[in-house]
Amino acid sequence: MTMYESGKDPRHQKRSKGREELAQRLEGCIERRASGRIRDLHVVCSDDTIILQGRSRTYHAKQLAQEAVLDLTGGHPLLTNQIVVC
Repeated sequence: MTMYESGKDPRHQKRSKGREELAQRLEGCIERRASGRIRDLHVVCSDDTIILQGRSRTYHAKQLAQEAVLDLTGGHPLLTNQIVVC
């Protein structure tokens, strides 16, 4: 393993930035599709999984959030919807 001047592997930084950008795009898409009905929305993207977190008053809004992600990602196979309906 190579030690870099900054102490961080630049390949990891690129992947991390790409995941953060994807999460931000997904959050924006969800906000538009669900018309702001998801509170405390947070999207976590890893190498192979997308996790939706937040709170909603209806199952319909939760489903809209999930469908927005599936549409934008072309049907990402590993999507976890942890939005709580309360």
